[in-house]
Amino acid sequence: MRRVTLKDIANELNVTVGAVSHALNGMNDISKETAKKIIDTAKRMGYIPNNSAISLRSGKTGTVAIIIPDISNPHLAYQIKLVEDKIKQEGYSVIIMNTNENNSEEYNAIVSACSKQVDGIMLCPSQHSTENISFLIKQNMPYILIGRYFKNCGFDYVCSDDIKGGYLAGRYLTEKNCEAPIYLGASKYIESSINRFEGLKKAFAEKDIHLCEKRFFEVNPTSSNLYEVYDDICAKKVSFDSIVTFSDLFAFKLLSKMKNIPFVSFDAVNTRLHIPCFLPSVGMTGNGWSEKAVSALLKKISGSRDKVNELIDVKLYM
Repeated sequence: MRRVTLKDIANELNVTVGAVSHALNGMNDISKETAKKIIDTAKRMGYIPNNSAISLRSGKTGTVAIIIPDISNPHLAYQIKLVEDKIKQEGYSVIIMNTNENNSEEYNAIVSACSKQVDGIMLCPSQHSTENISFLIKQNMPYILIGRYFKNCGFDYVCSDDIKGGYLAGRYLTEKNCEAPIYLGASKYIESSINRFEGLKKAFAEKDIHLCEKRFFEVNPTSSNLYEVYDDICAKKVSFDSIVTFSDLFAFKLLSKMKNIPFVSFDAVNTRLHIPCFLPSVGMTGNGWSEKAVSALLKKISGSRDKVNELIDVKLYM
């Protein structure tokens, strides 16, 4: 079946093709009454814009790719929703790609996004290495890292202040007179996990308590082996009086086991999902990194070469 064209709509209404184009593109140089007739007729006739032709004329596809490790994580899902809402207001559509914390899938997602000629990419990296980011930069593709960054690598990012977050979690526990926490963190190649432990150590150091690396227990960032790690800690009779988990996702899974023991986690999912349980958690203020990440990426799409290294403030939510 032949696609409906601008000329078909123009003939239907006895107006010019230019008038149809202007109405469908939201230009205000024709009357509101005529614009409404054109838009209504386009819908009735089943008109779909030819984005390929538009892209050839403008050099832009009007599309942004968001590449993330795990869309099932409620914290990431909420931030991505805010990103999508904001970027749609700027006239862009969004492609969301899930990498399952897998380096190869991340590379394939970057290749796929670039092959679709998206205008920019937001990437929450799996952080197995910097190779995928370096590959992305070679494509001259505007990008911004979200949620995680690589220390001292010069990549552009908007992330939470995880060192401060770890410090706030530590302060919460020291104020409860805890002296021997364990940290169930994500894999040690993930910068945010390392930084949270650094902040935790800083808070306890202020109380003259030294937390050694043996109190950092690595868990797969998808939490798939969380129970095994925790059960192994208990089996080895590791002494602890409190627990810090890398994310609320970890904490939710452990709630049945964490009885009568202080704990604190990260992401503050409760502030949005209103889960009926007590969950002290450190999270970003305001709308997190979503708005600033969108702003930074759009500036890069417009040609800005300014470096973006921004940390969003955090607080402890009770």
